[in-house]
Amino acid sequence: MAETTKRLRISGMHCTSCSMLVDMTLEELDGVQSAETDHASGESVVTFDSDVVSPEVMVEAVRKVGYDAETVD
Repeated sequence: MAETTKRLRISGMHCTSCSMLVDMTLEELDGVQSAETDHASGESVVTFDSDVVSPEVMVEAVRKVGYDAETVD
């Protein structure tokens, strides 16, 4: 397992329900251990197994639920 932490910048969130939806979407992906999203800062910190899931897959999953996303680091 190659545990990695990555920050994503998420735009379009307006409330805590938005951040909860992003967290749930990310955590449903195979290989994602945790996601903590703050709607106020527009950032999500995701811990995942890079052997199983890529940041690109995570960004695409967030976009599919209606928010824009990009990797920060």
